Amino acid sequence: MYGLIATALILMLCISGCTSPVPTVTPTSPPTTPPTAQPTPMTTQAAPQTLTGVTWYLVAFDSGGGSLSVKPGTQITAFFDTQGKVSGSAGCNQYTASYESTLNGLSIGAPATTKMSCSDPAGIMNQETLYLTTIQGSSGYSISGNTLTVQDSGGKAILTYSTVPPYQMTPAPFTGTMWYLNSFVDVQGNFWTPGQAYPISLQFADDGKVSGNSGCNSYSGTYTVSGNSISMSGFAVTLMYCGEPGVMDLESTYLAVLPSMKVYKISGNELTLSDGTGKITMIYDTTK
Repeated sequence: MYGLIATALILMLCISGCTSPVPTVTPTSPPTTPPTAQPTPMTTQAAPQTLTGVTWYLVAFDSGGGSLSVKPGTQITAFFDTQGKVSGSAGCNQYTASYESTLNGLSIGAPATTKMSCSDPAGIMNQETLYLTTIQGSSGYSISGNTLTVQDSGGKAILTYSTVPPYQMTPAPFTGTMWYLNSFVDVQGNFWTPGQAYPISLQFADDGKVSGNSGCNSYSGTYTVSGNSISMSGFAVTLMYCGEPGVMDLESTYLAVLPSMKVYKISGNELTLSDGTGKITMIYDTTK
């Protein structure tokens, strides 16, 4: 009897000694990481062009509800000055017109042009007439990057220009090319253009000689160039007389202006001479 009680007590002590209390674990919240600040995306936008002071090259224009591209081998331009005049090449002839502009509005008057007639490429004169007619329908404009879009009164795009010429032509060689006068402006600001019957030409040779025809007579002289600077002098002229009205006046004015040219520039098949200030300019091309 006493042996059973003793054995039970020994077992109870053993169980009590082998059992450890289970510690209570208090759950903890995971550490909070502060949100990383996200950078604000920056937008880049091409600096907007202004209407004035930029040579705009026509890319396409509207014709009877369809869009026409400028003919290869022709170049139509528009330059808006800050005095309310727009001028440029209509493809064959030079033109100038008055204009008024507001923030998005644009009104262009009837252009005055030179009176040349070009035959190459085919359709160039029809294209010119269409352009000069279309430009008078201008009512608004918008500029996006290097593109100028001119709209009519209904908001329809009628002319699309770019600061980049649509057809980059290989420049004609300075020497050896027969340059034909398109038009020039004299010191008084008078606008001159030769008739087809009496073309005016200019040619530079590699040996420093310059020659051509001044409408009635042939002429020759010498020239030097440095970079885009040019100097011409020592002209000799034949002594023929042409009775066509205006021919001799044009010739004498041309020969008086030519030696004052100081700067030249070639763009495609076009040669421009100027006095260095932009007041007197002479424009030639390779088409007779």
